[in-house]
Order: sequence, then structure tokens, then C-alpha cells
Amino acid sequence: MIPSVPLLPSGRLVPMRLGRVFGMGCVAAALASCAYVDYARHWVGDFSAACDVRRVGAGQGHLSMPIETRICTSDPYVHTSIWMSSLTLDDLVAAPMPSGQILHVEMLFPPQPGETPIDPDATNLSIRYILISNGEVGIYEGGGFGYPIGGHESGTMSLRVEPSGLVLTESTDGFVDLLSPAELTAVFTGTCDDAAGHRFADGVDQFVTNTFGRTMYVDASGIMPVPAIR
Repeated sequence: MIPSVPLLPSGRLVPMRLGRVFGMGCVAAALASCAYVDYARHWVGDFSAACDVRRVGAGQGHLSMPIETRICTSDPYVHTSIWMSSLTLDDLVAAPMPSGQILHVEMLFPPQPGETPIDPDATNLSIRYILISNGEVGIYEGGGFGYPIGGHESGTMSLRVEPSGLVLTESTDGFVDLLSPAELTAVFTGTCDDAAGHRFADGVDQFVTNTFGRTMYVDASGIMPVPAIR
């Protein structure tokens, strides 16, 4: 917990003590800010971009993502969107699309020091993981917790996604699910570029829509929010 200065009833505070309490409050606020940065840096760890998905339980499957694309963007529906993939933008428009992995993390809100619990069991992230294998596609969804450093406003961002459960929510007929129930861990570190990020997002949205034969994540005004986790 971040320390705070207790407030005494105003009638009992004399000016000198009030000044001391105010001074202590300023020091506490400064310490809280430092503690937030220190804790966030510890949370993020070594800042190496990575994504791993494992099956939980017997017959453990495991996939690690070779990172070719990593970018964060602003988002009209949430605070920040993060994209990581083994595919490039050129791959998204290739026919047929090569096998690969795509991770989309929406940070619903950034944790606030003194207000948001620092708890890996909390949820401030919405997660969608798309697996493409030999032309078959599976979409996994879940929620998780992440502590960011930076953001789309500053042009760079780092975020560790704590271990998060995923379930298969959509798949093509020939997709073989070797991961459910799945657990994902990831570390994002990269630049934020709205133009490049939105192009990548549009490519993914169009690919998913084409694959399943119906509009799923796009509409006339842009990117739709992630559906509720089932």
C-alpha cells in the first residue's frame, strides 16, 4: 500500500501542525510517485518483447511468438491498444496468409498509484490472441492485468501482461485446439504510432471478417470494441 498522511479533524489542527501535515503530504506524494515508477519497472522486468501461450493441465502445448510487429496506438474505445505479431503488414494482405500468431491487448485503463490495486488477479486488460495454422484460424479471448510505463501519449510504451487465462471463442471448421484451457504471458515494449497501428488493426479485422464470412470486429466508423469475455 502507498503510505498516506491521516487527516485530523480541522478544529484540532493548529497552523504549525497543519503546515507540517501539508509538508508530509507533499513528501508522501513524491514517494508514492517514485514507488509507482520503481514498482512498474520491477513489474515489467527486462523489457524484452515476448509472448508465450501454454496449455494448462495435461498434454501441455506451448507456443512462443517470434516478434515481427510490435506497436501501440490510441483507441477511441479504450485507453491504449497494443499489437504484437509474428506477421508483418505485408503478410496480412498476402494470399494465402502464412501461418502465424497475432496478439491484441486493449488496456481499458492504466492503474493509478494509490487508487488501483497492484494485483495480478485484477483486470484492466482485454486480450485477443489469434492463431493461424495451415489456413485454419482460432481466436482465443480473455482478460488480464498489466502495469504500463509510458503510453501512446509519450510515443513509447512497455507493459507486462501477467499470466492470463484464455478460452477459444471462434474457430474455422478444421482448426485443432491444442491449447485450451490456455494461459498467456507477454511483455510489450515498443513505439506508439497511430497510423501504422491502425493500418495493422484494419488488416487483422479484414482478415478475420473474410475468414469467418461475417463482420466481427469492424464497422463503418472503425474498430469495434472487443466482445464481452464469455
